[in-house]
Formats: sequence, structure tokens, C-alpha cells
Amino acid sequence: MNKVSFFPKLVVCILVLLVLIILHVIPLPIFELLILYVMLFRPVWFKNLVDQLYEHRCGPVPT
Repeated sequence: MNKVSFFPKLVVCILVLLVLIILHVIPLPIFELLILYVMLFRPVWFKNLVDQLYEHRCGPVPT
């Protein structure tokens, strides 16, 4: 697996959140729908993203 350093992933996450905040100003429930999707379906990409972000801070995450 190709390891990507922590900082670029953090920057991408921040940029995505900023875009969602900007879109939230428009009365479209995009952020709420995304949160609902993550809560209901628990996609693997979200778990991997969280594990990679916390791995840098807390060490390897047990699977």
C-alpha cells in the first residue's frame, strides 16, 4: 500500500470541509446528508481516513 504522509491528507480534509461549509451557506443540506450517509452506511473510505489521521497522532490503530 502506498503511504501518503499525514500533512497532505489533513490539507485535503480541511479543504473538503471548507467547501462543505461554503455549500452550507446555500440552503442545501449537503453536509447533513453526508453525515447521515456516513452514519448509516459506515463506508470503508471514511474509516480508513480516520485511521490514517489518528495513526499519525496516536500510533498504529489496531484493526
